[in-house]
Amino acid sequence: MLWIGMVVTAVGLIVIYLALPGGKLWRQYQEDIRVSFKAAGTQNQSETFTKDSIKELPALLQKHIENGGYLGQPQMRNMLIHFHDTEFRMAQGKDPMKIDFQQVNFVSRPDRHAFLTGRMFGLPIQAKDSTIDGIGSMTGVLAKQIPLFRSTGAEMDQGQLITALADAVFMPSLFLQEFVSWKVIDDRTVEGQISWKQVSAKGRFTFDEEGNVIRFDTEDRYMDDNGKGSKLVPWFVTYEQYQQQDDFYQPGHVTVNWVTSEGAYTYFESDRIEVVYSVDEESI
Repeated sequence: MLWIGMVVTAVGLIVIYLALPGGKLWRQYQEDIRVSFKAAGTQNQSETFTKDSIKELPALLQKHIENGGYLGQPQMRNMLIHFHDTEFRMAQGKDPMKIDFQQVNFVSRPDRHAFLTGRMFGLPIQAKDSTIDGIGSMTGVLAKQIPLFRSTGAEMDQGQLITALADAVFMPSLFLQEFVSWKVIDDRTVEGQISWKQVSAKGRFTFDEEGNVIRFDTEDRYMDDNGKGSKLVPWFVTYEQYQQQDDFYQPGHVTVNWVTSEGAYTYFESDRIEVVYSVDEESI
């Protein structure tokens, strides 16, 4: 019957639409990145990492840069990083789901754009996590159309800012920017403060005996409180299994964690990480 054929065709088209990459949120992600590229267009592209250029940094950060193989290399203007086959928990106690996660970070101002893709209830889920000139937001959709959440405000601005500082383990030219300052805590710990547009946040980097960053801790990041607003909750990132990737020696395993009243839990974990520096807009 004609109507059965029409239903089958419609279902088929919906299945194809959901299976294809992209969608409205992805296009917004690309547009956000274009805004950041435009703002970063005048950045000096000729500086390299030298002992002289990093001499004002704490010795531990200098050692991390040296260990990573960055000396003599151009100071990156941005970073495209892919976390492939990553596990992600929506909440404490939930089973992890497999996702793909990519992000683009900028240096001249701490813009950061991340995009998550996975599946929930058999349907594609997408989430966009962005900060543009200090304004942060997080948006999620199901089946490319159904809104799941939308978070903005001062708490999000601060959270995105401190996350950009944590990401700089992979993008150390951010350590050299005027909007980042440093305080040595002890022989294994350095505290960084990142400030942009009247928003500031602090976090502490911990180093192993070889001078590699192994952990980042902050108490300046907000967690959603089950739809009742947000609250400051300790947050930390671990960097492990350093390995050679192209010309650089970088963490091969990363976890991202909250510390709630019920204890610490990992909500993001990846051990397949691909980093590309100073990409152009067409590469995204």
